[in-house]
Amino acid sequence: MKKLLASALLGAGAVALLNAPSTEAAPTFYFGDGKKLTIFQMVQVWNIYTLKNDPSNPDMDSRDDIYIRRGRIGVKGKLRKDISFKVWFAYDNLGKDKQTAATGGTSQDTYDNREFYIWDAIWTWHLDPEWANISIGYFRPQVGKESITTAFKVISFQKATTNFQPRRHIVYRGPGRETGINIGGLAINKKFNYNIGLFDTSEYTGNSGDKNWSPLIAMRFAWSFGDPEHKKYKMGYTQTYYGKRNGITLGLNYTYQGKTDYFKSNSLVGFDILANFGPIDFNAEYDILSRKDFNTNGDDYNNKVYSIKFGYNIKTSKGIIRPAVMYAKHDADSIFKTNPTANRVHSSLKTEEELYEVSLNWLINKDKLKLNIAYDWGKKDDLTKTTDKTNWSYIGVGFQFIY
Repeated sequence: MKKLLASALLGAGAVALLNAPSTEAAPTFYFGDGKKLTIFQMVQVWNIYTLKNDPSNPDMDSRDDIYIRRGRIGVKGKLRKDISFKVWFAYDNLGKDKQTAATGGTSQDTYDNREFYIWDAIWTWHLDPEWANISIGYFRPQVGKESITTAFKVISFQKATTNFQPRRHIVYRGPGRETGINIGGLAINKKFNYNIGLFDTSEYTGNSGDKNWSPLIAMRFAWSFGDPEHKKYKMGYTQTYYGKRNGITLGLNYTYQGKTDYFKSNSLVGFDILANFGPIDFNAEYDILSRKDFNTNGDDYNNKVYSIKFGYNIKTSKGIIRPAVMYAKHDADSIFKTNPTANRVHSSLKTEEELYEVSLNWLINKDKLKLNIAYDWGKKDDLTKTTDKTNWSYIGVGFQFIY
């Protein structure tokens, strides 16, 4: 009887989830004088069937892997009418097999599944809510459209190489976050968006014994034609407007960091395009990652990374069906072939990588409740190792919940 009751409750819970009203919002508490607090969560549960991943072990079985690709829990709100905040935590790749071909490492690269860490911690003073917003805390420098767009709002299943390599180039760590301050806003009928930030890159300047210190300067300027990208200023982006936008946004990205103990200078120059015309979603990005070394130790490199995506939104009575395709590539500098031990250069920046994807996405409640199926394939070539070339492929199914 108990088992029957438990089964009925689980079934009822599943039905309630699928039939939950789309207007249901995350729990919010109001405290007067403009103060409020919202609790929110986001999760992506993936099932990846790896077809090919490790040429050094050709007898390795294909394998299926169910794991939590991304998990988020946090709070956001206002301290008063002109000061907002957002603090959230991440739990990623819980239960992931090390041989799974999809991006992202395993939790602490072990099997304990205990990794839980800060994702963003931002406090913003809206000096003027439209054109002057000052943010301070721990967050992404506002450069590189793929990097600053949350994985929960991209039109592809897997994020492109333009997400990962720029982050590791400018701040070294994979999540791409750093402590700093940023001022940004909108102008010209909300069609011009700017961000200028100053960051202290601890991975490059905060190690014991470091003598040289230089801040990271990050700038992004974007112009929209037709419908603006944002109705109000924010540091969160999307690649789709579900068929409701008719506009194009062109962005220019630039970072520069001067002398540290690891390089003479480090910079990024890039541009991106986001076009949404009715059911069509299109975006592309191209970045040049440059480093100048003190001598010929191998840190002097010029890498290029680029991506292109296309999606088409088909509205149905059960939500939106979106077929999408993606191509992305990272061209690593050939200097790594002759200088494999380049000082303080992330291993991914020494690896050529090419990625292809076709996917079918069912947006049951826009991105709040989404089902994906995708086929991804590509190749990697670690330039520091003459034999480390990988051709990989997988079939992925993903469930996404935002609540």
